[in-house]
Amino acid sequence: MKFIDLILQHSQIKEAKLYGPSKKASERPETGITIQTPAAFYVIKDCATLANKYLPHFVFGHYANPFEVLKGKFTRSDISEFVTEANSDIVLFQLLTLILEKIRKITPYTEPQPSVSQSININVADPYGEYESYVPVSQSPASNDTVSVLCVAFDVQH
Repeated sequence: MKFIDLILQHSQIKEAKLYGPSKKASERPETGITIQTPAAFYVIKDCATLANKYLPHFVFGHYANPFEVLKGKFTRSDISEFVTEANSDIVLFQLLTLILEKIRKITPYTEPQPSVSQSININVADPYGEYESYVPVSQSPASNDTVSVLCVAFDVQH
């Protein structure tokens, strides 16, 4: 998946280069070694599989500012493919959650406060009259779907 590949390619940590070898070891654990205990085959296979699945999380977490480093590196289709796959893959969903949480920390959302209208008289006897004193809170003008949020964060040109 190109989204994952780009996260790994632009990282400066040495572990990012383990993605290919971990995939190879998960598919063929006996490559380059002699396995003396049959159970070791499965230990190597499972450890390599886990390393391969969670390496993108580890690498993304080590970026000091992933949105600056990866700015403009993705296309909308890369992001769309990633989000679609994350809907059916728990590991990718966890990575998506990690990325969205980092976005949230960088651009904290502040709840808009309703403003009180000065021209409306509130009837104290009517407990529901108070609701008329608030102006409706306007929704954000931009679409808040996940693909759009990621496109904005990574500065993807449409």
